[in-house]
Amino acid sequence: MKSIFIVYGMILGSLILFLSFCWYVQFDHTQNVTEMAVKRALLSTMADYVERDNFEAQDAFDTFTTYFKELALEDYTYDLTLSGFMKEPLFMRIHCQAINQSRLKGMRIEVDEAMVEELSE
Repeated sequence: MKSIFIVYGMILGSLILFLSFCWYVQFDHTQNVTEMAVKRALLSTMADYVERDNFEAQDAFDTFTTYFKELALEDYTYDLTLSGFMKEPLFMRIHCQAINQSRLKGMRIEVDEAMVEELSE
């Protein structure tokens, strides 16, 4: 009888461990995809606005948002914030928060990335 409880505990423990590992892999993948989407959208936005003279921070942020939505995962709610901006040299800092509020996958991922224009002297 004791061995039945031990085997049952081991099976239950390995199932919990397997599900935890699957959740961690999904979390890591989502964080990586979100971080790469922010970086690539920042790079594309910088390439668009590096030669322009008359634009505002909101214009650059709208362009970033458009690029980001093309690259990001669709099952998440994203809260994008422009937390830093300079025109000369072009500098943008973006704070992104990805939220998934399902019962099994309640994740909150935060990414904070910045990019500055490289000046050639």
